Amino acid sequence: MLPSTLAAANFTAFQRTIPSLDIVIFSDGSRLIDGRAGGGYIGIQAHYQFLRSSLSYRHGKEVFNIEVEAALADAQAAIAYPTAQFATNLWICLDNLEVIMHLLSPSTGSSQEVFESFHTLAAAWLLRERLPHTKSGSIQIRWVPGHTKISENKVADLAAKEGAISIPPSPYKSSYASLKRYAKTQSLSAAQTRWQTIAPQTYQDLEITTSPKRPRELQLNRLDLDCIIAARTGYGDFADYYKRFNHDDAYLLCQCRA
Repeated sequence: MLPSTLAAANFTAFQRTIPSLDIVIFSDGSRLIDGRAGGGYIGIQAHYQFLRSSLSYRHGKEVFNIEVEAALADAQAAIAYPTAQFATNLWICLDNLEVIMHLLSPSTGSSQEVFESFHTLAAAWLLRERLPHTKSGSIQIRWVPGHTKISENKVADLAAKEGAISIPPSPYKSSYASLKRYAKTQSLSAAQTRWQTIAPQTYQDLEITTSPKRPRELQLNRLDLDCIIAARTGYGDFADYYKRFNHDDAYLLCQCRA
């Protein structure tokens, strides 16, 4: 049995052990090629789908941030729903392991504010209105294998894609991770544009472009770097060659006059 098939079978077997009155949420995020992003979730209780929602974020979120915010939104919806008084536990199932690791533990990375809101909400589950015989329970996070034949997860994925193509409410916030990626992309583009205007003609003739990272070779001293360049290009020391064959009109110095 393939690992993904085995994981799906294990999750399905676990799902059967969840009491029918507990609420089970399937949550997912989606990001299209053009950068539009969306989240979605469905809620199941007593074998009945009672929640379904799509969330739109346009270009302002990464998939990680989307899935965090979708988890918070679906937990808020489940707690507010009248049938939460019958449920002992709230199960949130998603396929992003990194998000799962942070949902119920301290986080200092992207979407920190959303994680803190989720932690507060997890405590609020204990204080919800419930029937006398219903235990306080807790919010449980469970990994569900993605891209397998788990029907509920496929419906949540479809809801997320619907959110990605819909128009988001205005105004909406961009995540830190999304802004960081945008700034990096813009800085690289600006560097390439600037290089085209200041690059020496000799570099332009050879179509030498700039790079976002400084090559490690440039940290070497000039003598060692000279040897590496000679070995890579197959050419030797031009200055020595010109002197040996009396090329009096040859330019022997580097542009930096060294």
